[in-house]
Amino acid sequence: MNKPQQKPEVRTPSLSFVDYLEANLREAPPRQKGARTRERLKIATAKMLDAKGYHAMRVVDITESAGVAEGSFYVYFTDKKDATLTALSAFIIEFVDLVAPPEAVHTSFESIRAANRRWFALCRANAGLFRCIYQLGDEDADFASLVQRVTRQWYLRVTHNVRLDRRGADGTAILLAIYFMGSMMDEIKRKLIIFPDQEFHKLLRSLDADDDAIADAASLIWMRIFDSNIKLPDDLPPAAAQLARLIWP
Repeated sequence: MNKPQQKPEVRTPSLSFVDYLEANLREAPPRQKGARTRERLKIATAKMLDAKGYHAMRVVDITESAGVAEGSFYVYFTDKKDATLTALSAFIIEFVDLVAPPEAVHTSFESIRAANRRWFALCRANAGLFRCIYQLGDEDADFASLVQRVTRQWYLRVTHNVRLDRRGADGTAILLAIYFMGSMMDEIKRKLIIFPDQEFHKLLRSLDADDDAIADAASLIWMRIFDSNIKLPDDLPPAAAQLARLIWP
């Protein structure tokens, strides 16, 4: 009697980019020593960016973290900017899309809520890296353009999902709405996590609102645009419920 085949275990990626890179190096290391060394330097760069920020980070910080001689760094990277571009490009192109895919966003409240909660959790787990995206974007026009292109592709993929749910809807109008909603989420991310706004945090404390409550409140605004006829869930956090009473007909 044949034993039933077990399904291969699928590893859920960590929300931490550094943890994700370290797991990949541990579980599927490159065959060539030079490629492994380069990967260790990329991981060390991501660690130092997250801990120190782009401007404060030094090459010696990277090499000490990687356990590599400082001279060896220049075999693989021109300078700290080159290493930073490598690490942050992988972060926004590969990792963010993996753990927060736009295909998960539809026009149901539960899908938008789950996506927004995961987005804030992702930002919380990689706050220093997101801060460095802003820092490097101010310094390097090509990197800033890359971030804009990746963001636009994310918006287009969400727009595609929404159009599947709303047959006949104007795609350009949906894309404009996604730009507005995405910009709102980015600004909340900045004030909440990346560059904390103390007055905003004071307001949130007065409402006893954590990250999930803020994600749910933002999701209500998304739903107000896409489907104002839904029945709201009964498990909204108090802060989100207060907003619902304010904006819902």
